[in-house]
Amino acid sequence: MADLATLEQRILSALARIGAGIDQWSAGATDPRVNDTAFQFGTGEEISAELVRLQRKVDESSFENQRLHSAIAQLREDLRLMEEQADAHLAQASRATQTLQAEFDALIQAREAETAEIAKILAALAPLVDAAEAHPNA
Repeated sequence: MADLATLEQRILSALARIGAGIDQWSAGATDPRVNDTAFQFGTGEEISAELVRLQRKVDESSFENQRLHSAIAQLREDLRLMEEQADAHLAQASRATQTLQAEFDALIQAREAETAEIAKILAALAPLVDAAEAHPNA
């Protein structure tokens, strides 16, 4: 994403430089202080050809800029969808964790109830075991 932003900034800077260059040429061609515009800028045909070339570059840069904006918009949409999916998965994981915790708590309670029942059974059997140990032949 940072690469796209950097590339977009570079294209915008290049477009600004091209625009400034065109402005300088236009100003220089009409500036009375410039004695020989043909020497400085070439012939009218050369200037026209250069302007056409520069306009073509501007158009290409504009197209590339539009393409990058579209790509950025698509990346943002993809990111939004991924965030929604992550939120959905997180909510699902949270529900699963709560369910497992409830099952675990139920198992602990069942274990505690079983342990209490075993303790009662052992307490009830203790006098019988003691009597059997006291009178082994009975």
